[in-house]
Amino acid sequence: MTKRLILATIILSTSMFAATNAQIIKYFKSQIPAPTVQVEVTSRVSIDNLKGMDYVSLSVSNGTRVQKISVFTQGDLIFPDVINVNSGSIKDKLDKQKLIKELSSLYKNEDKQNILVLGNDSKKETLIKFTDPECPFCRREVAQIEEKLKTYNLKYIFTPVHGKTSLEKSILIYKQAKKAKTLDEKIKIVKKYFTGNVDANVTDKEVARVEATRKKYFAAGLKGVPFYINEKELLN
Repeated sequence: MTKRLILATIILSTSMFAATNAQIIKYFKSQIPAPTVQVEVTSRVSIDNLKGMDYVSLSVSNGTRVQKISVFTQGDLIFPDVINVNSGSIKDKLDKQKLIKELSSLYKNEDKQNILVLGNDSKKETLIKFTDPECPFCRREVAQIEEKLKTYNLKYIFTPVHGKTSLEKSILIYKQAKKAKTLDEKIKIVKKYFTGNVDANVTDKEVARVEATRKKYFAAGLKGVPFYINEKELLN
């Protein structure tokens, strides 16, 4: 959250630049005090009904993590958002459209071993939840998992934002839940590792698998956990 606020402040305080891709990249690199940072313009589209204004998506990486940023540019100005007084933030709308498109492509091709299925009621809609066993907000949601399952089926994809133990707990949940015979058993396993410690060996290869999953979804624009999205939006 702090990093996003800093970036927003940088954008707001930008002076007059001819906002070509190259100049936007140069500006952002000059404002982020890390010699290894890489900034790339990943897309640029014109905004309907706003003559001369573009929506620009950037990827900022330090070599291990990727952060997605979107800005607007018109002439030699850069804006963090454009607000329509009737419909609200144009940025929120475009960011969501772009995120759904990116997540959809990944989800449709996701390895089943990276998806924990909780509930399979055809009468209920299914929510995809990106989560982390060591995230305090995720833990609060897991504590109410039975209530959530009254309305929805859930599918968990582990994209931890914490350290190695969160990756290890994710693997243990996947492995042990695969052997569970009932939904209640799966829920107990999930709650066990969201509130407890690593209690079994996990290989470096298994850790690397969850790390790779985390990286690809954050590279696609996921900004944090917990994050819910209706499966229908990803399958359309």
